[in-house]
Amino acid sequence: MQKKALYLLALATIFSISINAQSYEEQFAKCSEPLKALGTNVDSLYFVRLHERDSCLSGSIAPDFEATSIDGQKIQLSKLKGQVVVLNFWFTRCQPCIQEMPALNKLVEHYSDRQVRFISFALEDTATLLKFFQQHPFKFTAIANSENIRQDKFRLFSAWPYTIIIDRFGRISKMWFGNPGKKVFDYYQEAIDKLL
Repeated sequence: MQKKALYLLALATIFSISINAQSYEEQFAKCSEPLKALGTNVDSLYFVRLHERDSCLSGSIAPDFEATSIDGQKIQLSKLKGQVVVLNFWFTRCQPCIQEMPALNKLVEHYSDRQVRFISFALEDTATLLKFFQQHPFKFTAIANSENIRQDKFRLFSAWPYTIIIDRFGRISKMWFGNPGKKVFDYYQEAIDKLL
């Protein structure tokens, strides 16, 4: 009986969170207002406002997408509820992206027995990625030719790497662009652990 009560409470919580959270499009429009006021001049103030927009998007429902990985896995974000999802947008000539890959691979190993999914979105095609992975193994589930998800679904600024962490309810918990520094593993781990 107690298990049933806990289950019903969990369902009610998920339902309440889903209703109260704003859609990504609604939140994106609201959070982008300070950027629009700056016009097209991309300077240091623009990047400050961009970071603020990313923080403002926390709590919004992540936009759903469907994709097929380079190894044939069908992935739909809305079907991953109940898991923490880490999305990483990158490309093969991006040096900061390559520099953080060893730490990201350690994260995949560290959470291998937990409810965490790691998905990467690359600009290039499958053949280019497979050749790249021979020299730079990357343990995230890789999606090739994914510019439509980066640009059309999440509407991200053209900066790489770009990372989005989504909680078990499908809401954006944290997002940022650029490499967080030398302690990449610790930075990600802290963001993921608070969602488990």
